[in-house]
Amino acid sequence: MTKRLNVLEEQLIDARKEYDRVLRIRDSRTLDITNLKSQIKSREDGTNYLVNLLDEFTRNFESRIHITELQKMGDELKALQNKGNNANLGTGEQLQARFDIVSMALDRLDASAGGQTFDGKATDRSGNVTEGKFVTVGPLAFFGSNDGKKFGLADLKLGSADPTLLVLPESSKPQGIIDVAQSGKGSLPIDATRGNAFKLEETKDSVIDEIKKGGPLMWPIITIGLLAVFVGLLKWMQLSAVGRPSSKRVQELLKLLDDRKYQEAENLALRTSGPIGKFMAAAAKHYTDPSEVMQETMFEKILDAKTRLNSWIPFVKIAAAVEPLFGLLGTVTGMINTFKLITVFGTQDASTFSSGIAEALITTEWGLITAIPCLLIAAFLARKARAVIDDMEKLGVRIMNHRGFHEKNINTPQPPLTPEAQQPGGLKKIVDQSEPEIPGDALPA
Repeated sequence: MTKRLNVLEEQLIDARKEYDRVLRIRDSRTLDITNLKSQIKSREDGTNYLVNLLDEFTRNFESRIHITELQKMGDELKALQNKGNNANLGTGEQLQARFDIVSMALDRLDASAGGQTFDGKATDRSGNVTEGKFVTVGPLAFFGSNDGKKFGLADLKLGSADPTLLVLPESSKPQGIIDVAQSGKGSLPIDATRGNAFKLEETKDSVIDEIKKGGPLMWPIITIGLLAVFVGLLKWMQLSAVGRPSSKRVQELLKLLDDRKYQEAENLALRTSGPIGKFMAAAAKHYTDPSEVMQETMFEKILDAKTRLNSWIPFVKIAAAVEPLFGLLGTVTGMINTFKLITVFGTQDASTFSSGIAEALITTEWGLITAIPCLLIAAFLARKARAVIDDMEKLGVRIMNHRGFHEKNINTPQPPLTPEAQQPGGLKKIVDQSEPEIPGDALPA
């Protein structure tokens, strides 16, 4: 029994040792599984991060591709995107599709740096689709038709699925685009602003186009403005033709009046053209009349000249006041049309209601453009007419003052002289007539 017990105890010890060994192996394998799960989780996180990074790159790449290049690589890019997002494929195949997009982007970068040409089609300003070749250099893309008649900068335009052809100015020598598109050699009109300068040049409208965009109210604005400028020009010529007598001629006129040569004075006055000459002639003609009659005659000439000189100036002032009102009316009608278009088409496409906004702004712009010159012209003409009236008034005051001074010298009585007033040396003695001479016999003793 003792021997049997010892054997069983030894077996128990061995079993416990084996049990401990198995426990250690189990714990070790459990730790390995935990580590493997942690590694798998880390790899999955890395894979997801890489997938997200590649997807973000794909979105950025797609947004930065020029619209002309979509005709070359658009289908291939779309196929790779669909393959990368296909859940039925393995992760490796999905990643490979995304890496193919990166490879495509690198190839595009190399091709764009040195320039590339490829076939495609573009839409001109009339909406006609033309086939030809695209030339891309960096961020710029040019288009030349196969017949060589249409060429220019190709870019995106709202509302058009195809690239739109922007006509370049002749100063940029755009004919070289055809040579590069057909033969691969030539010069291109490169713009340092990445095409923005050409786009701005394209948006500039001529005066006729701007008037058409302004709507029907542009015609009264332009008509009244042109009439006001024309009237102002004629009025300026009329006022500039008004003669101004020199100081020497005025002195000659006054001398002839003093010498009572009234007809010669009137003829001299008429040598000065315009209302000032007629004014001086009337003053010379009525110089011998009473001063009240002469003043009324000159005042009548001034009133007549004021009416003639200020004629048509009020029309220019009215035009300056009416033009902004027409512009404001155009603003109101343009906004009404804008709201109508928004009601019909909504606000998704800004081009649908841009015509109403253009009408509202252009009429206001041209109303001010025409009103400001009219206001300045009216002020200038009024000041010029007032200067002529002021010259007439000053000349009238001078003639009246000269006449009054001359009449005073003529009508002033001089004391009589007696023979005894002759003194040696040519002196004369003035006899005081205020005291009567007293006879000698009347003197007191």
